[in-house]
Amino acid sequence: MRIKKIVVTVTTTTTAVAALLAGPAFAEVSAASEPAVISDTHHAPSLADVPLAPSGFAVQVGGGATAFTRQGARDEFGTGGYWDARAVLGSRSFLGAEVAYVGSARDIKAAGVSSDAALVGNGAEAVARANLPLSVGALRVEPFLFGGVGWTYYQVVKSDFNTSGIKDHANAFVVPFGTGVSAAYSHFIVDARFTYRAVVDDKLVPTNADDHLDLQNWSAGLTVGYEL
Repeated sequence: MRIKKIVVTVTTTTTAVAALLAGPAFAEVSAASEPAVISDTHHAPSLADVPLAPSGFAVQVGGGATAFTRQGARDEFGTGGYWDARAVLGSRSFLGAEVAYVGSARDIKAAGVSSDAALVGNGAEAVARANLPLSVGALRVEPFLFGGVGWTYYQVVKSDFNTSGIKDHANAFVVPFGTGVSAAYSHFIVDARFTYRAVVDDKLVPTNADDHLDLQNWSAGLTVGYEL
């Protein structure tokens, strides 16, 4: 009888110990079978976060190639280079604006001037911008369109004489418009752009008493800058 009680006691104790040991293991198996829930507190940028009104300010400098589009002007002047410095208001918003200084230089191919003569342009432009800021992590890629108004002062330089039909200097009213794409990382910006300039009241090269050579032109180039 006593032996039976001992067996029952040992069996009960063994069962309790097994239950204590099996409990944590069962809990681990149950936890592993349930999908893990990861709390993500990082808010990914989206277009819904982009303001409509101008936000963000940047300064940029750059340059590239430029040429007149009409054959008559290309016969008189070669493809040249341009340089610019611009301030951009609205670098991180849907709408923005730019003001810029734009300079250019082209060889003169016309007869009647020195062989090293050049046509230099200096002017100012103001344009409105429509942007599409797309963010990928810390990188922002921003296609944009722009259009506005400007003025260019052309002058013939490096020529000891000028018996050609080209005036020594003239003003022109310009209408710049075009497209581009910028990439911004941290505070640094690089953009590539193409600009077409319709030119009116351009009296640099008279063709007859009532008409002048058409100086419409294009430019394509890169700028680099810093965003505040």
